[in-house]
Amino acid sequence: MKSLRDRVVLITGASSGIGEATALRLAEHGCRLALVARNQAALDQVARQCTQRGAQTIIVPTDVAESEQCRRAVEQTAAAFGKLDIVVNAAGLSMRAYFDGSDLAAMERVMRVNFFGTLYMTHFALPHVQRTKGSLVAVSSMTGKRATPAYALYGASKFAIHGLYEALHIELKHDGVHVGVVAPAFVDTPLRLRALGADGQPATERPPDQFRVWPVAKCVDCIIDVIVKRRREALLPWFAGPFLILDQILDRRLGDRILDRRFPPELERKRH
Repeated sequence: MKSLRDRVVLITGASSGIGEATALRLAEHGCRLALVARNQAALDQVARQCTQRGAQTIIVPTDVAESEQCRRAVEQTAAAFGKLDIVVNAAGLSMRAYFDGSDLAAMERVMRVNFFGTLYMTHFALPHVQRTKGSLVAVSSMTGKRATPAYALYGASKFAIHGLYEALHIELKHDGVHVGVVAPAFVDTPLRLRALGADGQPATERPPDQFRVWPVAKCVDCIIDVIVKRRREALLPWFAGPFLILDQILDRRLGDRILDRRFPPELERKRH
């Protein structure tokens, strides 16, 4: 495995879930870390664990939905470490609700955190990453590869990330910049438990598991693999790729039938 030692990595959503787990794993690889999220107390706890693993670490409390805060986070990282090699966009906000009847402000918030948060951080980090010929990595979702009922807005935000990073992969490869996306299925993180409902409030009950829920470590494995091998994309699980191809060949009828049974409208409306 290519060494990641002393690489400077900015991680959004680093206070919990995939972002936190990625930070801890990269700390073990000897990276220097800038941990970005809104919750300073949670960031402090993650930073202490990273430091215990030998990583030089700073925290930058940031709301990624605010462009100026993203600019500041990038500049503070570059000032602290003298460079920026890798950005992992792991901040996210989930929403599980049928589109009909969903709160517009909540849907806009999901887009701002998931898509614009990734866009802002990528925009401000790009000049630094171009200088180091480093990596831009976004954590997307299988709902950004295949539309899923009850996840229309969440999926739309992830589709947008795929569109942005697909174009950047082509635009930036001549500059030596690696652009990669990780698209996991359901992952066992607090994000699932805090998913917004149609009214824009966090759901009051744990959502049923329509499909297998993967351990967060498996998702982190994919992120590390994408960074080290400078891969364009990684799916979790791996067999989602062949299924998506088959679904496309069948004009998406297979996927529609499966998803319609797994996410019946009456079940989703009952939850709210």
